[in-house]
Amino acid sequence: MEDSSSVSRAIDSWIGAIGPDKVITDPELVQPYANSVCASRREIPCILKPGSADDVRKIVQVANRFLVPLYPVSCGRQWGMGSRLPVQTGSVIVDLSGMNRILEISERFHYVVVEPGVTQKQLIDHIKEKNLSLMLNVTGSTSDTSLIGNAMDRGVGYFNSRAEGISNMAVVLGNGETIQTGFGHFEGAKTQNLYHHGIGPSLDGLFPQGNFGIVTSACIDLMPKPEAHMAVIAKIDSEEKLPALIEALAGLRSRGIFQTVAHIGNRERSYITLSPLLYEQLMEHGETPGAELRARVVQMLEKGGFGPWSAAIGVLGTKVQLKLAKKEFKKALHGIAKTMFLNDSIISTAKAASSRLSFIPYVREQRMLLLAVEPVYNFTRGETTDKSLKAVYWPAGDFDNLDEPDPDQSNSGLLFCLPIIPAIGNTVLEVVTDTRETFARHGFEAAITVNLMDTKAMEGVVSLAFDRRNEEQAKAAHDCIQEMEARYIETGYPPYRVGINSMHQVVKEDDTFWQTVRDLKKVLDPNNIIAPGRYNLI
Repeated sequence: MEDSSSVSRAIDSWIGAIGPDKVITDPELVQPYANSVCASRREIPCILKPGSADDVRKIVQVANRFLVPLYPVSCGRQWGMGSRLPVQTGSVIVDLSGMNRILEISERFHYVVVEPGVTQKQLIDHIKEKNLSLMLNVTGSTSDTSLIGNAMDRGVGYFNSRAEGISNMAVVLGNGETIQTGFGHFEGAKTQNLYHHGIGPSLDGLFPQGNFGIVTSACIDLMPKPEAHMAVIAKIDSEEKLPALIEALAGLRSRGIFQTVAHIGNRERSYITLSPLLYEQLMEHGETPGAELRARVVQMLEKGGFGPWSAAIGVLGTKVQLKLAKKEFKKALHGIAKTMFLNDSIISTAKAASSRLSFIPYVREQRMLLLAVEPVYNFTRGETTDKSLKAVYWPAGDFDNLDEPDPDQSNSGLLFCLPIIPAIGNTVLEVVTDTRETFARHGFEAAITVNLMDTKAMEGVVSLAFDRRNEEQAKAAHDCIQEMEARYIETGYPPYRVGINSMHQVVKEDDTFWQTVRDLKKVLDPNNIIAPGRYNLI
């Protein structure tokens, strides 16, 4: 679409329109955006860093004038799916992280209106500072991930799908016009953040996984902070029990015993999540880092009962409801899983007691396991952490970068597959077996989580770790993901989101659905300015 002269003229116009400090052309400053944990490559002419919705409008106007494509990112933490890289090379990245204002928050109606740069941590800190009785539907990613960015790709949190809780979007369309969805376009409307749909056709659904415009603000649903909370940890000692575990949890969910997402991870997922945290604990106690210590970590996890599959469920409600829920979980999981119940009081008491008795080797090890599990426990109570990043480096053998805050700048490689699977125990086991066999053919282990989102569907989160410095291994990793995604589609379980190299897996020229999406693009973005090729034929 663009040539070097049109890009140069566009850059000059952007400098005049939004200021030179918001237009990044220095190769040394552009390069970090080109690095990606998925080991892909794209040419990036420059970076634009708007500070307001007005800046975004000016950016889009210039892009239309010179026919230069734009690729908007909120904070660029789409690790394993492309990070900040565009689908098509040559697109200018629009980094929205500087638009990070919390515009409105309501404790009574439990919502917040934010710009795309607002992160999980920023919002949680704001809630605590204002002493509001609210909770965020956190994801298992890091603190500095964007609320809007994750919802725009239909990310799933610990309590619900993020896409279900976003509305009242302000959007600069590719044609330069600005629209507000729901009741937001009615001047003075007092219910724009209370009723998602507004009146007339609902346009909110166009923008998650759409390439029609740039969202500059949106309403995000929060949750009232409950009277009580507990986490249920369930471990099975044989993969043969996985179908029974899923059926039991689906039954509890269908009866309303819990209303959150049940996260069920295989051994590989549990180990890459907990191993680096336990390793860190051991080093703090003076142990020597290295292969022997890593082997000891695995032994400790095995002794701790983290077997083939482990589930973590956050349960919210009144104290009476939680007492009943505990009873129902015990009954439903009896003979299937070893079940443990945690709450703040139990965690606090266990930490205090184990601290006093830490001179006893067994108690010291149990304390370390507790501290390693605590970040996962905190997800179930609406807290977030940066410690989850260590799970990127550990399986790739990138032990020197365990404290690196950005995987894109490390040696680790990471790719994801994300199928939707029916909440049927035997079906899930079949998909898991197929996944493991496919990965093994390419020389990899699959870290798998199957998340029970409701009574019907499970989100599969399948990650592949590799060493980006090894070109042969990186190619094998991409080949594996491509085969795996094709296999999921073939067997009837298409992914619900794909990375920048996999649009061809889901977007098909002869499909009337995608033809209609293309027709909408021609109306809302006639010059094909916004994220060309992203979930679209154009």
